[in-house]
Amino acid sequence: MTNPRGKITVIVLGMVAGLSVAVAGAGLMLQMRERELRLAKERELVLVKSENQDLGRQLHEAREARAELEEQLSRVRLEVERTAKQLDEERKVKAELAKSVDERQREIDRLGKDLAQAASERTSMAEQLTQLKTQQEAAQKQLEELQQAKAQLETKVLELSGGPAPTVELDKVVVSDFPPQPGLQQAQPASVVQGQVLVINREYDFIVVSLGKNQGVGIGQELQIIRGQDILGRVKVEKLYDELSAAALLPGTKEDAIREGDVVRAI
Repeated sequence: MTNPRGKITVIVLGMVAGLSVAVAGAGLMLQMRERELRLAKERELVLVKSENQDLGRQLHEAREARAELEEQLSRVRLEVERTAKQLDEERKVKAELAKSVDERQREIDRLGKDLAQAASERTSMAEQLTQLKTQQEAAQKQLEELQQAKAQLETKVLELSGGPAPTVELDKVVVSDFPPQPGLQQAQPASVVQGQVLVINREYDFIVVSLGKNQGVGIGQELQIIRGQDILGRVKVEKLYDELSAAALLPGTKEDAIREGDVVRAI
């Protein structure tokens, strides 16, 4: 008969062997799984390292790009500042040009006014020239009349003096200033040397008197013109002859009051 214990032992040994195989298989499976996990982790680590390297390169490129952008931004800022400065200078130049244009416009306006004034003055000068020509013609005519009057005066002086006719100059006499006589003055006592007014020339403000070298009268001597007790004024001898002299009326003399025949005496 078979021993029941042997059977049990065999069964137990078989179970132990099966369990061992199972454990060994499980261990092998665990090792294989751990290996796969380790390999997977290693691959993942490699991938992470690769990604880190890529990220590093990207970061480096990003930093380089940022530096380049900052450099470009700096250049752009400098360009903007330079452009702003040029714009400011152009504005100043434009303002100066506008000011210069305004000044030139004012100068043109002033020159226009000066030109208009010059044209007006030219017209006025032309009118004055015409007037001067007219006055010259009138003066020429007056000179001819004066020459005729001169001849008549010389003839009259000749008749009054009874001797050779002295030449009476009709040029206008220029005399020095003499203080005006205030009103009529009382005549002084009669002088020894005295004569009369013979001719009055109101055009040239001189008279011819009957006093000359023979009466002791000299060139530049002043004479008084008297009528009654009133002194009408003074004259200054400019031309001298033997019995006659031509004397210029001094300022203050009552030219319109003098008449032929008034008394003349030396001062």
